[in-house]
Amino acid sequence: MSEECRPLVRSLYAWEIQEAQRVFAASLNYDSARIHECAAWPNTIHRIGLRLRRLPYDNLPNAVTLGNHCYFPVRLLESPVPLHHSEFYKLPWLIHELTHVWQYQHLGWRYLALALQTQLREGASAYDFGGEDGLREKYALGWGLQDFNLEQQGDIARSYYERLIRGQEVEAWQPFIAELQGA
Repeated sequence: MSEECRPLVRSLYAWEIQEAQRVFAASLNYDSARIHECAAWPNTIHRIGLRLRRLPYDNLPNAVTLGNHCYFPVRLLESPVPLHHSEFYKLPWLIHELTHVWQYQHLGWRYLALALQTQLREGASAYDFGGEDGLREKYALGWGLQDFNLEQQGDIARSYYERLIRGQEVEAWQPFIAELQGA
């Protein structure tokens, strides 16, 4: 952890809430969410997990969400940045983690057991929902959001948000995001 990244616990900024409402609408209790910035332990957990699976360290930052608390190893954005900014990735990352807050708020602590189970069983592939084609295929088979694992749900929300603000097609995401928004 660098000298400039000192731990901070805060509520969501008003602009972050506005951005998150594009995905969650009113189905997330934004006032309960807490952001923990510059928390070193999520990266430690990630390194241990890789070591246990005998995989090389990938040097990727890792966030962990426990209940209403999102723990990031870095400082998040204090204000919006343009899409091409080098730190733009932090906002879609926040959307992914807020999906876990949403899961906690709708499933209770059961979400954590399900998320850990998925991580242990599937590792990095736990996040792969198949992209646009996968969403279309699963919707045609009658799948709902709950049929995806919790990490896939987070990445569906993240990719929907990214595509939406880039002005890209989001039709395949809509039925699943509608479930997020309507819960």
